[in-house]
Amino acid sequence: MIVQRYLIREILHSFFAVFSVLLVVTMTIIFVELLAEMSTSVFSSTFIFQLLMLKIIAKLSMLLPVAAYVAILLALSRLYSDSEMVAMWAGGIGPRRINLSIFRFLLAFAAVTSVVSLYLSPEAFAKRDVVWAHAQAQAKISGVLPGRFLEFRDGEMVAYTETLSADKREMENVFAKLTIAGRQNLLVAKRARFSGNEEKTGRYIVLEDGYRYSGSPGSVDYTVYRFAKHSFRIDQERSQTVISKANATRTPDLLNSSSPVYSAELQWRISQPISLLLLGMLAIPLARTLPRQGKYTKLAMGIAIYFLYGNAVGVMQTFIERGEVSTAIGIWPVHLVITLIVASLLYVQSSGHVPKLRRRDRKVQEA
Repeated sequence: MIVQRYLIREILHSFFAVFSVLLVVTMTIIFVELLAEMSTSVFSSTFIFQLLMLKIIAKLSMLLPVAAYVAILLALSRLYSDSEMVAMWAGGIGPRRINLSIFRFLLAFAAVTSVVSLYLSPEAFAKRDVVWAHAQAQAKISGVLPGRFLEFRDGEMVAYTETLSADKREMENVFAKLTIAGRQNLLVAKRARFSGNEEKTGRYIVLEDGYRYSGSPGSVDYTVYRFAKHSFRIDQERSQTVISKANATRTPDLLNSSSPVYSAELQWRISQPISLLLLGMLAIPLARTLPRQGKYTKLAMGIAIYFLYGNAVGVMQTFIERGEVSTAIGIWPVHLVITLIVASLLYVQSSGHVPKLRRRDRKVQEA
Protein backbone atom coordinates (compact mmCIF):
# COMPACT_ATOMS: atom_id res chain seq x y z
CA MET A 1 0.00 0.00 0.00
CA ILE A 2 2.85 2.40 0.85
CA VAL A 3 4.55 1.69 -2.47
CA GLN A 4 1.27 2.18 -4.35
CA ARG A 5 0.70 5.54 -2.64
CA TYR A 6 4.24 6.50 -3.60
CA LEU A 7 3.48 5.57 -7.21
CA ILE A 8 0.29 7.66 -7.31
CA ARG A 9 2.10 10.57 -5.64
CA GLU A 10 4.77 10.51 -8.34
CA ILE A 11 2.10 10.53 -11.03
CA LEU A 12 0.26 13.41 -9.36
CA HIS A 13 3.45 15.48 -9.13
CA SER A 14 4.04 14.98 -12.84
CA PHE A 15 0.38 15.66 -13.61
CA PHE A 16 0.32 19.05 -11.87
CA ALA A 17 3.57 20.05 -13.56
CA VAL A 18 2.36 19.02 -17.04
CA PHE A 19 -1.11 20.48 -16.50
CA SER A 20 0.37 23.82 -15.36
CA VAL A 21 2.51 24.04 -18.49
CA LEU A 22 -0.42 23.15 -20.75
CA LEU A 23 -2.64 25.64 -18.95
CA VAL A 24 -0.15 28.49 -19.37
CA VAL A 25 0.35 27.67 -23.06
CA THR A 26 -3.43 27.47 -23.61
CA MET A 27 -4.04 30.75 -21.80
CA THR A 28 -1.38 32.46 -23.90
CA ILE A 29 -2.85 31.17 -27.17
CA ILE A 30 -6.39 32.14 -26.15
CA PHE A 31 -5.27 35.59 -25.02
CA VAL A 32 -3.50 36.22 -28.34
CA GLU A 33 -6.63 35.08 -30.22
CA LEU A 34 -8.77 37.43 -28.15
CA LEU A 35 -6.44 40.33 -28.86
CA ALA A 36 -6.67 39.59 -32.58
CA GLU A 37 -10.48 39.43 -32.45
CA MET A 38 -10.71 42.64 -30.43
CA SER A 39 -8.18 44.65 -32.41
CA THR A 40 -10.87 46.71 -34.12
CA SER A 41 -12.85 47.62 -30.97
CA VAL A 42 -12.36 48.69 -27.40
CA PHE A 43 -13.34 46.10 -24.78
CA SER A 44 -13.28 46.35 -21.02
CA SER A 45 -10.90 44.20 -19.01
CA THR A 46 -13.91 42.52 -17.37
CA PHE A 47 -15.14 41.15 -20.69
CA ILE A 48 -11.63 39.99 -21.63
CA PHE A 49 -11.21 38.16 -18.33
CA GLN A 50 -14.64 36.52 -18.62
CA LEU A 51 -13.97 35.34 -22.16
CA LEU A 52 -10.53 34.06 -21.18
CA MET A 53 -11.88 32.03 -18.25
CA LEU A 54 -14.80 30.62 -20.24
CA LYS A 55 -12.55 29.52 -23.08
CA ILE A 56 -10.18 27.82 -20.64
CA ILE A 57 -13.07 25.94 -19.01
CA ALA A 58 -14.25 24.87 -22.47
CA LYS A 59 -10.76 23.49 -23.21
CA LEU A 60 -10.39 21.55 -19.94
CA SER A 61 -11.96 18.39 -21.37
CA MET A 62 -9.07 18.21 -23.86
CA LEU A 63 -6.32 19.24 -21.43
CA LEU A 64 -7.07 16.66 -18.74
CA PRO A 65 -6.53 13.52 -20.90
CA VAL A 66 -3.26 14.68 -22.39
CA ALA A 67 -1.98 15.90 -19.01
CA ALA A 68 -2.76 12.55 -17.37
CA TYR A 69 -1.21 10.65 -20.29
CA VAL A 70 2.06 12.58 -20.28
CA ALA A 71 2.19 12.53 -16.47
CA ILE A 72 1.99 8.73 -16.31
CA LEU A 73 4.51 8.44 -19.12
CA LEU A 74 7.02 10.70 -17.35
CA ALA A 75 6.49 9.28 -13.87
CA LEU A 76 6.85 5.64 -14.90
CA SER A 77 9.78 6.39 -17.21
CA ARG A 78 11.64 7.91 -14.27
CA LEU A 79 10.89 4.87 -12.11
CA TYR A 80 12.19 2.59 -14.84
CA SER A 81 15.33 4.64 -15.51
CA ASP A 82 16.18 4.72 -11.78
CA SER A 83 15.47 0.96 -11.47
CA GLU A 84 12.75 1.67 -8.90
CA MET A 85 10.21 -0.27 -10.93
CA VAL A 86 12.43 -3.34 -10.99
CA ALA A 87 12.82 -2.98 -7.22
CA MET A 88 9.03 -2.96 -6.84
CA TRP A 89 8.78 -6.16 -8.87
CA ALA A 90 11.51 -7.77 -6.77
CA GLY A 91 9.59 -6.75 -3.62
CA GLY A 92 6.50 -8.61 -4.73
CA ILE A 93 4.58 -5.72 -6.29
CA GLY A 94 4.15 -7.01 -9.81
CA PRO A 95 2.93 -5.31 -12.99
CA ARG A 96 -0.69 -6.34 -12.43
CA ARG A 97 -0.93 -4.63 -9.05
CA ILE A 98 0.75 -1.53 -10.43
CA ASN A 99 -1.56 -1.49 -13.45
CA LEU A 100 -4.61 -1.89 -11.22
CA SER A 101 -3.52 1.03 -9.00
CA ILE A 102 -3.03 3.26 -12.03
CA PHE A 103 -6.38 2.15 -13.49
CA ARG A 104 -8.19 3.15 -10.29
CA PHE A 105 -6.40 6.48 -10.38
CA LEU A 106 -7.51 6.98 -13.98
CA LEU A 107 -11.12 6.12 -13.15
CA ALA A 108 -11.26 9.05 -10.74
CA PHE A 109 -9.83 11.38 -13.38
CA ALA A 110 -12.20 9.98 -16.01
CA ALA A 111 -15.16 10.80 -13.74
CA VAL A 112 -13.96 14.40 -13.43
CA THR A 113 -13.37 14.59 -17.19
CA SER A 114 -16.89 13.27 -17.84
CA VAL A 115 -18.43 16.06 -15.78
CA VAL A 116 -16.30 18.65 -17.55
CA SER A 117 -16.90 17.27 -21.04
CA LEU A 118 -20.63 16.56 -20.73
CA TYR A 119 -21.73 19.55 -18.64
CA LEU A 120 -19.15 22.26 -17.88
CA SER A 121 -17.66 22.68 -21.37
CA PRO A 122 -21.04 23.08 -23.17
CA GLU A 123 -22.14 25.61 -20.56
CA ALA A 124 -18.86 27.48 -21.00
CA PHE A 125 -19.26 27.53 -24.80
CA ALA A 126 -22.83 28.83 -24.52
CA LYS A 127 -21.93 31.47 -21.95
CA ARG A 128 -18.94 32.53 -24.04
CA ASP A 129 -21.21 33.24 -27.02
CA VAL A 130 -23.47 35.38 -24.85
CA VAL A 131 -20.58 37.30 -23.28
CA TRP A 132 -18.94 37.80 -26.67
CA ALA A 133 -22.17 39.20 -28.17
CA HIS A 134 -22.62 41.54 -25.21
CA ALA A 135 -18.97 42.62 -25.39
CA GLN A 136 -19.32 43.49 -29.07
CA ALA A 137 -22.52 45.47 -28.44
CA GLN A 138 -20.96 47.30 -25.50
CA ALA A 139 -17.84 48.08 -27.51
CA LYS A 140 -19.92 49.65 -30.25
CA ILE A 141 -21.77 51.82 -27.77
CA SER A 142 -18.66 52.93 -25.91
CA GLY A 143 -16.83 53.42 -29.20
CA VAL A 144 -19.10 56.20 -30.51
CA LEU A 145 -16.98 59.03 -31.91
CA PRO A 146 -18.12 62.26 -33.58
CA GLY A 147 -17.83 62.29 -37.34
CA ARG A 148 -17.82 58.50 -37.72
CA PHE A 149 -20.48 56.06 -38.90
CA LEU A 150 -21.49 53.31 -36.51
CA GLU A 151 -23.15 50.05 -37.58
CA PHE A 152 -25.67 48.04 -35.55
CA ARG A 153 -27.48 44.72 -36.02
CA ASP A 154 -25.23 43.55 -38.84
CA GLY A 155 -25.88 46.63 -40.95
CA GLU A 156 -29.62 46.98 -40.36
CA MET A 157 -28.95 50.37 -38.79
CA VAL A 158 -26.16 52.87 -39.48
CA ALA A 159 -25.86 55.99 -37.33
CA TYR A 160 -23.76 59.13 -37.54
CA THR A 161 -23.35 61.85 -34.94
CA GLU A 162 -21.86 65.26 -35.48
CA THR A 163 -20.89 65.99 -31.86
CA LEU A 164 -21.17 64.61 -28.35
CA SER A 165 -22.48 66.42 -25.29
CA ALA A 166 -20.03 67.64 -22.65
CA ASP A 167 -20.68 64.58 -20.43
CA LYS A 168 -20.46 62.27 -23.51
CA ARG A 169 -23.79 60.70 -22.64
CA GLU A 170 -25.75 62.19 -25.52
CA MET A 171 -25.15 62.48 -29.24
CA GLU A 172 -26.08 65.70 -31.00
CA ASN A 173 -27.20 66.29 -34.60
CA VAL A 174 -27.73 62.61 -35.38
CA PHE A 175 -28.35 61.01 -38.77
CA ALA A 176 -29.41 57.36 -39.05
CA LYS A 177 -30.45 54.91 -41.73
CA LEU A 178 -32.65 51.98 -40.75
CA THR A 179 -33.83 49.09 -42.96
CA ILE A 180 -37.16 47.52 -42.01
CA ALA A 181 -38.80 44.89 -44.24
CA GLY A 182 -36.91 46.15 -47.29
CA ARG A 183 -37.96 49.79 -46.76
CA GLN A 184 -35.37 52.45 -46.11
CA ASN A 185 -35.92 54.77 -43.19
CA LEU A 186 -33.84 57.92 -42.83
CA LEU A 187 -33.90 59.66 -39.47
CA VAL A 188 -32.59 63.05 -38.46
CA ALA A 189 -32.66 64.05 -34.79
CA LYS A 190 -31.23 66.81 -32.64
CA ARG A 191 -30.24 64.42 -29.87
CA ALA A 192 -29.85 60.70 -29.25
CA ARG A 193 -28.78 58.50 -26.37
CA PHE A 194 -28.45 54.84 -25.50
CA SER A 195 -30.90 53.23 -23.09
CA GLY A 196 -31.87 49.87 -21.64
CA ASN A 197 -30.14 46.80 -20.24
CA GLU A 198 -29.12 43.93 -22.51
CA GLU A 199 -29.81 41.30 -19.88
CA LYS A 200 -33.37 42.48 -19.20
CA THR A 201 -34.98 44.78 -21.77
CA GLY A 202 -32.35 44.98 -24.50
CA ARG A 203 -30.18 47.88 -25.64
CA TYR A 204 -31.90 50.75 -27.49
CA ILE A 205 -30.93 53.97 -29.18
CA VAL A 206 -33.41 56.76 -28.37
CA LEU A 207 -33.64 59.65 -30.84
CA GLU A 208 -35.31 62.88 -29.73
CA ASP A 209 -36.83 65.84 -31.61
CA GLY A 210 -36.43 64.77 -35.22
CA TYR A 211 -37.94 63.52 -38.48
CA ARG A 212 -38.30 60.06 -40.04
CA TYR A 213 -38.45 59.60 -43.81
CA SER A 214 -39.80 56.15 -44.79
CA GLY A 215 -40.00 54.70 -48.31
CA SER A 216 -38.44 52.45 -50.96
CA PRO A 217 -35.40 53.46 -53.04
CA GLY A 218 -36.41 54.71 -56.52
CA SER A 219 -39.97 55.44 -55.42
CA VAL A 220 -41.61 58.82 -54.82
CA ASP A 221 -43.91 57.27 -52.23
CA TYR A 222 -42.29 58.60 -49.07
CA THR A 223 -43.82 59.19 -45.70
CA VAL A 224 -42.52 61.86 -43.35
CA TYR A 225 -43.02 61.60 -39.61
CA ARG A 226 -42.15 64.07 -36.97
CA PHE A 227 -41.36 62.64 -33.56
CA ALA A 228 -40.48 63.87 -30.12
CA LYS A 229 -38.94 60.53 -29.16
CA HIS A 230 -38.18 57.47 -31.28
CA SER A 231 -36.36 54.32 -30.09
CA PHE A 232 -34.88 51.31 -31.89
CA ARG A 233 -33.33 48.15 -30.52
CA ILE A 234 -29.70 47.97 -31.56
CA ASP A 235 -28.58 44.63 -30.04
CA GLN A 236 -29.55 41.26 -31.41
CA GLU A 237 -32.37 39.53 -29.58
CA ARG A 238 -31.33 36.53 -27.50
CA SER A 239 -32.59 34.01 -30.04
CA GLN A 240 -30.47 35.76 -32.68
CA THR A 241 -27.51 36.57 -30.48
CA VAL A 242 -26.70 33.02 -29.43
CA ILE A 243 -26.52 30.68 -32.39
CA SER A 244 -27.31 27.14 -31.36
CA LYS A 245 -23.94 25.56 -32.07
CA ALA A 246 -23.29 21.90 -31.39
CA ASN A 247 -20.47 22.55 -28.94
CA ALA A 248 -22.71 24.94 -26.97
CA THR A 249 -25.71 22.60 -26.91
CA ARG A 250 -26.59 20.87 -23.65
CA THR A 251 -25.90 17.13 -23.55
CA PRO A 252 -29.59 16.15 -22.95
CA ASP A 253 -30.50 18.08 -26.10
CA LEU A 254 -27.85 16.18 -28.04
CA LEU A 255 -29.31 12.90 -26.82
CA ASN A 256 -32.77 13.88 -28.09
CA SER A 257 -31.51 14.95 -31.52
CA SER A 258 -31.09 12.78 -34.62
CA SER A 259 -28.85 15.29 -36.40
CA PRO A 260 -25.48 13.83 -37.51
CA VAL A 261 -23.73 16.98 -36.30
CA TYR A 262 -25.22 16.62 -32.82
CA SER A 263 -24.48 12.88 -32.77
CA ALA A 264 -20.86 13.57 -33.68
CA GLU A 265 -20.61 16.17 -30.92
CA LEU A 266 -22.14 13.79 -28.37
CA GLN A 267 -19.73 11.00 -29.29
CA TRP A 268 -16.80 13.42 -29.10
CA ARG A 269 -17.81 14.43 -25.56
CA ILE A 270 -18.08 10.81 -24.48
CA SER A 271 -14.71 10.13 -26.12
CA GLN A 272 -12.85 12.45 -23.75
CA PRO A 273 -13.09 10.28 -20.59
CA ILE A 274 -12.65 7.15 -22.72
CA SER A 275 -9.48 8.55 -24.29
CA LEU A 276 -8.18 9.47 -20.83
CA LEU A 277 -8.53 5.85 -19.69
CA LEU A 278 -7.06 4.38 -22.86
CA LEU A 279 -4.16 6.83 -23.11
CA GLY A 280 -3.38 6.46 -19.42
CA MET A 281 -3.22 2.67 -19.68
CA LEU A 282 -1.27 2.92 -22.94
CA ALA A 283 1.34 5.02 -21.16
CA ILE A 284 2.17 2.08 -18.84
CA PRO A 285 3.81 -0.17 -21.47
CA LEU A 286 5.13 2.82 -23.42
CA ALA A 287 7.02 4.08 -20.37
CA ARG A 288 8.98 0.83 -20.05
CA THR A 289 12.66 1.62 -20.56
CA LEU A 290 15.97 0.05 -19.72
CA PRO A 291 18.00 1.47 -16.82
CA ARG A 292 20.05 4.59 -17.63
CA GLN A 293 18.11 5.29 -20.81
CA GLY A 294 16.60 8.46 -19.35
CA LYS A 295 13.03 9.30 -18.45
CA TYR A 296 12.37 11.27 -21.65
CA THR A 297 13.30 8.40 -24.00
CA LYS A 298 9.70 7.46 -24.88
CA LEU A 299 8.21 10.96 -24.66
CA ALA A 300 8.50 11.74 -28.39
CA MET A 301 6.91 8.41 -29.30
CA GLY A 302 4.13 8.98 -26.77
CA ILE A 303 3.33 12.43 -28.14
CA ALA A 304 3.28 11.08 -31.70
CA ILE A 305 0.82 8.33 -30.68
CA TYR A 306 -1.38 10.90 -28.93
CA PHE A 307 -1.60 13.06 -32.06
CA LEU A 308 -2.37 10.03 -34.26
CA TYR A 309 -5.14 8.97 -31.88
CA GLY A 310 -6.57 12.48 -31.59
CA ASN A 311 -6.48 13.06 -35.35
CA ALA A 312 -8.21 9.73 -35.99
CA VAL A 313 -11.03 10.70 -33.61
CA GLY A 314 -11.28 14.13 -35.27
CA VAL A 315 -11.44 12.62 -38.76
CA MET A 316 -14.19 10.19 -37.76
CA GLN A 317 -16.12 13.03 -36.14
CA THR A 318 -15.94 14.99 -39.40
CA PHE A 319 -17.13 11.97 -41.39
CA ILE A 320 -20.12 11.59 -39.07
CA GLU A 321 -21.03 15.27 -39.45
CA ARG A 322 -20.93 14.93 -43.24
CA GLY A 323 -23.02 11.78 -43.17
CA GLU A 324 -20.21 9.69 -44.67
CA VAL A 325 -20.11 7.41 -41.62
CA SER A 326 -23.18 6.09 -39.84
CA THR A 327 -23.79 7.43 -36.36
CA ALA A 328 -24.16 3.82 -35.20
CA ILE A 329 -20.56 3.15 -36.20
CA GLY A 330 -19.35 6.57 -35.14
CA ILE A 331 -16.01 7.13 -33.48
CA TRP A 332 -16.06 3.76 -31.71
CA PRO A 333 -13.83 1.83 -34.19
CA VAL A 334 -10.94 4.16 -33.29
CA HIS A 335 -11.41 3.48 -29.57
CA LEU A 336 -11.74 -0.25 -30.27
CA VAL A 337 -8.41 -0.37 -32.11
CA ILE A 338 -6.66 1.50 -29.30
CA THR A 339 -8.32 -0.78 -26.72
CA LEU A 340 -6.99 -3.88 -28.49
CA ILE A 341 -3.50 -2.38 -28.70
CA VAL A 342 -3.52 -1.42 -25.01
CA ALA A 343 -4.84 -4.83 -23.95
CA SER A 344 -2.18 -6.62 -26.01
CA LEU A 345 0.68 -4.53 -24.64
CA LEU A 346 -0.51 -4.87 -21.05
CA TYR A 347 -0.90 -8.63 -21.45
CA VAL A 348 2.66 -8.95 -22.70
CA GLN A 349 3.93 -6.79 -19.84
CA SER A 350 1.93 -8.65 -17.20
CA SER A 351 3.09 -12.06 -18.43
CA GLY A 352 6.06 -11.83 -16.11
CA HIS A 353 8.76 -10.75 -18.57
CA VAL A 354 11.30 -8.53 -16.86
CA PRO A 355 13.62 -6.49 -19.10
CA LYS A 356 17.15 -7.81 -19.01
CA LEU A 357 20.08 -5.55 -18.44
CA ARG A 358 22.31 -5.05 -21.40
CA ARG A 359 25.76 -6.62 -21.37
CA ARG A 360 27.40 -3.19 -20.94
CA ASP A 361 25.25 -2.49 -17.81
CA ARG A 362 26.16 -5.89 -16.32
CA LYS A 363 29.86 -5.16 -16.66
CA VAL A 364 29.43 -1.83 -14.94
CA GLN A 365 27.59 -3.46 -12.03
CA GLU A 366 30.15 -6.29 -11.70
CA ALA A 367 32.99 -3.77 -11.62
